[in-house]
Amino acid sequence: MPRVAHSAYQLTFWAKMLGPSSATPEVTFMDVDENYDWVGGAPVALSGEWQHIAMQPVSTFPKHKNHEIGIAFLVGSVQAEYHFDDIQLMELDVPSPPPPAPPPPPNVLLWCDGEGGPNPKHGPWGSWPWAVVSEGKTGAMSWDLSSAAAAHDGTYGYELRVAQTFDKDWYAMLTLPPFLVTDHQRVYSLTFWAKASANPKPRPHIAFQDEDNDYAYIDGAYLQLSAIWHKYTVQLVVPRALRGHNVITNLLLGSYTGTYYFDEFKVSNAEHVQPPPLPPSPPPSPPPNVLLRFDAEAYEIGAVNSQAWAEGKMHVVPQSQLARHAGEYGLLIEVERPFEVDWHAQVSFRPFSPPDVHHGFVLSFWARASTEGGAAGGAPKLVFHDADDSYVTLKKAVVPLTEDWSMFQVDLALPPHRAGHRVVVAFWVGEARGTYCVDDVEVTMTLPFEPPPPSPPGSRRPPSPAPSPAPGVLQLLLFEAGDEDVSSETLAPNGTWAVSIPDARAAHEGAKGLYVEVTRPWGVAQLAQLLLPRYVPHADRETLLHIAFYAKVEKLRATDPDPSVTVAFVDLHQNDALIAIEEVPLTFDWQLHYVVIDLKREHVGHSIRPYLYLGRHAGIYAFDEIEYKEIPIEDGMEWIQSAPERIQAHRMASFELSFLDRDGWPIDYGAASVRLVRHDFPFGVSLQTRREAGLSSRDHQWLLRAAAAHFWTGTLQTQLQWSHYEPAPGQVQDARAATEELLRWAAENRWLPLSASLFDGGHSDAGHWSNNVACKELTAHLHERVLRDLRSFGGAFGRYEVWKDSLRWRDWVERCGESLMHSAYSWAAQAAPQAELCTSESGILSSLTLTPAEAYHNSLWDLRARGVPVQAIGVQAHFDGEVDASTVKHRLDVLRELRMPVYITELTISGLDPAQQAYELEKFLRIAFSHEAVAGITLGQLWDDPRTTAAGANGPGLYTAGKQPKPGAERVDSLWRGEWHTEVTHEMTSRGREAGLLPLEAFYGTYAYELRHGEQLCAGEVELRREATVQPTRWQPHPPRATLVTVQCDWKGHWRYPIWATPALIASASVGCLFACYRKRAELTAKTPARARPGLGGRKSETRRQHQPLRTVEPVDEVSI
Repeated sequence: MPRVAHSAYQLTFWAKMLGPSSATPEVTFMDVDENYDWVGGAPVALSGEWQHIAMQPVSTFPKHKNHEIGIAFLVGSVQAEYHFDDIQLMELDVPSPPPPAPPPPPNVLLWCDGEGGPNPKHGPWGSWPWAVVSEGKTGAMSWDLSSAAAAHDGTYGYELRVAQTFDKDWYAMLTLPPFLVTDHQRVYSLTFWAKASANPKPRPHIAFQDEDNDYAYIDGAYLQLSAIWHKYTVQLVVPRALRGHNVITNLLLGSYTGTYYFDEFKVSNAEHVQPPPLPPSPPPSPPPNVLLRFDAEAYEIGAVNSQAWAEGKMHVVPQSQLARHAGEYGLLIEVERPFEVDWHAQVSFRPFSPPDVHHGFVLSFWARASTEGGAAGGAPKLVFHDADDSYVTLKKAVVPLTEDWSMFQVDLALPPHRAGHRVVVAFWVGEARGTYCVDDVEVTMTLPFEPPPPSPPGSRRPPSPAPSPAPGVLQLLLFEAGDEDVSSETLAPNGTWAVSIPDARAAHEGAKGLYVEVTRPWGVAQLAQLLLPRYVPHADRETLLHIAFYAKVEKLRATDPDPSVTVAFVDLHQNDALIAIEEVPLTFDWQLHYVVIDLKREHVGHSIRPYLYLGRHAGIYAFDEIEYKEIPIEDGMEWIQSAPERIQAHRMASFELSFLDRDGWPIDYGAASVRLVRHDFPFGVSLQTRREAGLSSRDHQWLLRAAAAHFWTGTLQTQLQWSHYEPAPGQVQDARAATEELLRWAAENRWLPLSASLFDGGHSDAGHWSNNVACKELTAHLHERVLRDLRSFGGAFGRYEVWKDSLRWRDWVERCGESLMHSAYSWAAQAAPQAELCTSESGILSSLTLTPAEAYHNSLWDLRARGVPVQAIGVQAHFDGEVDASTVKHRLDVLRELRMPVYITELTISGLDPAQQAYELEKFLRIAFSHEAVAGITLGQLWDDPRTTAAGANGPGLYTAGKQPKPGAERVDSLWRGEWHTEVTHEMTSRGREAGLLPLEAFYGTYAYELRHGEQLCAGEVELRREATVQPTRWQPHPPRATLVTVQCDWKGHWRYPIWATPALIASASVGCLFACYRKRAELTAKTPARARPGLGGRKSETRRQHQPLRTVEPVDEVSI
């Protein structure tokens, strides 16, 4: 009974005939349901000997579908005795719909290329694709199934336009003709060409459904389409129960708006699910020793390939006499213009095929280089790539080339999952301008790499004792001598992995580590578990359990998803209750990761088990140096009460001001005073231009005056954001003029340099034109924008928040890759080398137990490891309610480990009445100013703007909507103008250690000084800052020794004698000096006209110009006469 429109059947049997010498009976196929109509058949010639008969296939047509077909042997024409045996009927694979002309290759079950169009005359219903829209559903889709615009290679294709999305993706779809499942042991591959014009890029759902089982769902996949043609493949493996069923393919398009283009659909089943066993092979012969050899004398086209990006310039000469080593020619690589990164200029050789993964491989070559960068520039990278896995990097090695010929060797070992893959060798030379010569390149196979043999007996040194853990570290798992009580278990049989503890392949700094190879993932993380040693908290207080570990991972295939490890904590005393769980993404390189759990008092005495879940993704995982650290959570108020001691240690220092007269002698008379004018610690507020704020000139001037009354710097949080600054390509005049007006005000109030935020990854304004261009165009525009705007402002900005909230807002990163963000930092460093480049993240100081602080730490660690010029850390501090002091301190401690300055930005405290807000604001300021890692604080809002603050709501500003100061404004001034302020008055003396000195314990900053004596005045400003020796580590306490700062005054000098002078010596020197002065005065009076005596009042502008640089000198005992 045929179950499809087109089938083919072949009859085979054994037969012989006894009687006449020969006979030709006819074998016929008949349609039983249509009066035994003839379907097909043929006469068969029989003889007296057994013979095997294989008849030509008989085809059925749509009219025979589901009809009973009978087979008859017509033997009545000749009198004879017939014998038949082993009769078999086989159903053959037949394409559906009928194959085009010329017929498709074998194993093709379906072919639709749009060339026949949708007209039914090309075949019966169901032999061409058709569009389906569910009736009565909200949404809109139109189509043209013979569209010239949708043709990939021929004349027509399939074009569908979704103008309005549907509630379900299957409410609008493109349906392909069914194909027959003839063999469940084969893989059915659907391939087609497609592209889409939409934003965001659509991800249609490809669904396979069983036509013979009420269109039951079989399997499917989501595909990401782009704006250019790509070939896509979706594979289907069916169970045995679906053999003989028709499968319908639906492309579900209802969830994304846009225009879709499809062409050249094909379904084939050429591959087997499990290939049949190969016949036994002969004994293997020894593999050849040399796998790759580049000989420039016998160069063949394609043996060397080069690739270069557009920003640089590289020339490659495969046969150059200038690059020869021993023969006649060599490989010459000349980098005329350097590239942004080294891998933008590559020279690779033809792939070689390792015969197995058990041997080692050694690449040897001769090379030399002449570069502008000296030794650093002449150190290109040698990289091994997997040519059969998207050219994933297998190994990198830096080759220190010199101007002399040298031979280099680099070894390579392949993991088992790389068996049968080809390997490409490439040189990355884009880092510096220069010339590279390479010759005699050869890859040879060596004996398997094995660890060195053990030392002979008696020669082994006793093992060194394990290093004692650092303070606070409870346990350190190094895996050098054993498994460290780490065990593994699986909870389901649908995956496979191998765990090796200890293993040299997973060593970070020591000799061994924890190695895991997940070859077939479970799909669920917790189904494959590593059980770490238990931890029992004993301290009778709330503590933080800090788990730190080094980890890396290698994908088995480049197309695999990015692997991660899930860290979970379970309370064994509470029936394995889950306390906390966090997923940690891993990278190809070693990286330090942190996971923190807050253990309450009820967990004291319980056994807490940390787990590593690895069942979700395939990959090769390596872990090492797992550290348990217990961090007691200090009482917040106790830590705040000790803030004055920390502030004195980190924000203040001892200084001695020495005032010098015009002859360079100390002035040890008069009264001196100094007063702090501006802290070195930046305390600022978010600023807005009048254009951005939308305020009247009067209101905007009031806002600026209020800011100047409390702060001395500011940040432009939104004005320089790309969507605000350049609303259309090239339209920056208005924003630049408004920014320059604000910068003039800042210069007049001595607020420069300011800080500004540049990008947020395209998140805040989805309709901005930068979100509607391709990645290549976005990169070019972003490059142009950074160089243009940062150079135009010069040194007006001292800090840039280059990329805001990169952990949360990843619109551009997911579309164009991490390199776009990395390039933004590099371009900013190029355009504004004087500025500090800063990140900026929100939610870091949250009071939740597991916060993004560790993820932020890891992200910054990765950026620095990749060479991204990040110089500071930005933390947005938004609090809706009270400030948890212990939580804030712990998060800042985590970031302090990166040894970069931390800037608190956008500080807001809302949801509290004004008095409580003032209390919490003072609490946070004391926490941040006393923490050694914090380098600056910026408030996010000065005024509760009535346009954005609901009536009666408690906003975060220091001023109410009616422009009245809140208690928080007074509290801020009491700190910065009172408690954290330095003002000293001192009578100068000529006696003792303080002769001619003004000693003071002062905050770092700018000070106004005055020295008065009678009518004489010496006034100006002086900078009291950290010494240059402690500047790189900003959080070191100030040195106990006082720093001497000299101030030059335009005062006439006095007579001075050292204390060891005798009266006779003083008298003799005085008479001699008076006589010499008299003669000198007579000479000057005869040569020059009389000159007015300088005024008694000091000139402030001249005094500033004569300031001496910061220096420290030894005091000298003097006496003034």
